Amino acid sequence: MNNGPEPELKRILTKVLQVIVALIIWSVITIFFGLYLEWALVLGSFNAFNTMFYAWFVISFAALVFYFYKVWKK
Repeated sequence: MNNGPEPELKRILTKVLQVIVALIIWSVITIFFGLYLEWALVLGSFNAFNTMFYAWFVISFAALVFYFYKVWKK
């Protein structure tokens, strides 16, 4: 009799943990640059920092979704 977790359950929990950790890291980085440094806020006019932030947001979000797809496709 095996006392450890089922291999399938362990694999699914590992995937869930990978997705949660990636989402938290991406969120912390994005919130830091967007809200703490105020790069997401358009104050007066659109500047280079706004452009960098929104480019980062779109590209990194697409990469994050692609990563989620790859993790769950395995």
